[in-house]
Amino acid sequence: MEKIIALSRWAVIVGVVGLMSACISIPKPQPDLTNPILTVAILPFANQSNNVDAPMQIRELLSQKLATKFYRVLPLEDVDETLIDELGITLGEQLTEVELEEIKSVIAADAYIYGDILHYDQSMSGVINTNRVSTKLKMIQSSNDMVFWSSNIGIKSEAKSGGLFGSLASLSSAVNDGNDAEIQWITIERSTGGDGSILGNLVSGLVEKAVSNAFGTVLEEESLALVNNSTRTLRNGPGF
Repeated sequence: MEKIIALSRWAVIVGVVGLMSACISIPKPQPDLTNPILTVAILPFANQSNNVDAPMQIRELLSQKLATKFYRVLPLEDVDETLIDELGITLGEQLTEVELEEIKSVIAADAYIYGDILHYDQSMSGVINTNRVSTKLKMIQSSNDMVFWSSNIGIKSEAKSGGLFGSLASLSSAVNDGNDAEIQWITIERSTGGDGSILGNLVSGLVEKAVSNAFGTVLEEESLALVNNSTRTLRNGPGF
């Protein structure tokens, strides 16, 4: 009899917990109807890294992210084609030579996003393997030429070897990040490859780099994390 009562109590508890879980729902993102910016043009990004694919990779991810935040993003290929045909601009570095009014005259949008790729690199030492992606982004509102939103975020993922050397290398890297006044660095730890030794971590890092190059996924995880973190401070758009 006591067992039956105990089981009944557990059944009631489970039922209540299940009911509460069903009632609790995560609120869905909603458009911000007070936001004056709907249509956004993501302009070509300047590139200070050694990876020629970095600007387009970040632009594409940013375009996808803005669409989820209720903005209408102009197709990147249309933006690039117009800048080439009308203003002779092929690289983001050339935008510093052009007034915003000229861009407005050929591309109609509520806002324009400028970007600068600062880091897009991988370093492998075995002691610590580091992937870095960082950008400076800003959205300029067309109606008043004011900065509507900006972000200077860097994502760094590390896989360090075990022992004292790995810990010291990670600490040194964190100190260097703190001295970088331009970028707010966010560190993501990756699992150490191989057996955790310096050699094992080096070999694992080199294999990972080769595979990502072969499949076109170089720094994909870090790039996505950068875009997600950068846009946290950007208001949702007004919706379509």
